[in-house]
Amino acid sequence: MRRILVFCIILGAILSLQAQSPVKFNVQVSPQFAWFNSDDNAVNPNGSIFHMQVGLQMDYFFAENYAFTVGVGINNLGGNLQYSDSTEFSSKGDILLVEPGQSVKMNLQYIDIPVGLKLKTEELGYATFFLQLGFNPMININAKASTNDGAMDKEDIRESIHLFCLGYHAGLGVEYQLGGSTSLVGGLRWSAGLTDVTDNDRANVKTNAVTIHIGVLF
Repeated sequence: MRRILVFCIILGAILSLQAQSPVKFNVQVSPQFAWFNSDDNAVNPNGSIFHMQVGLQMDYFFAENYAFTVGVGINNLGGNLQYSDSTEFSSKGDILLVEPGQSVKMNLQYIDIPVGLKLKTEELGYATFFLQLGFNPMININAKASTNDGAMDKEDIRESIHLFCLGYHAGLGVEYQLGGSTSLVGGLRWSAGLTDVTDNDRANVKTNAVTIHIGVLF
């Protein structure tokens, strides 16, 4: 995580030196709470998890207060699910069985490529407020699962997780100018999944997250 953050900061600084005025780069390090929801009573959400999200976002201003946004980052999602029936997970070719009533904690890691729109207010003192809306195409790169009875302990379950996931996000934030083109960025963002993340046919399981957005705008 530390190496990814250092890379994003260096890349953001380099790109900002080359960027014209309509383009801004935002390096983000954001704590978030993530959880699942399900459309079937046989698979019940059973708690959230805390993770960090890091990434780089580019804002292209096609008008004074309106921008297209695109980014790339590492998004750590997941949560706890309780299964009322026995459930199978695939792990490196092996079948792992979860007994009825057990809770499974899943940690899912994605390459996140958010795209959307940012709408900003006029500058008020040193602050500018914004609304951001968009979609989150994501590619799964890691998936671990543990059960409360110890039958699974950080087992690799990528075979049971769909490679591609699509979600959407909405957030409010503020940019506080430090000097020149550099600003601190803070805000709150809510995101939710549109597609099922697991290959369990009995239920559609989707991700949710509330993120405390923290970043530096170049």
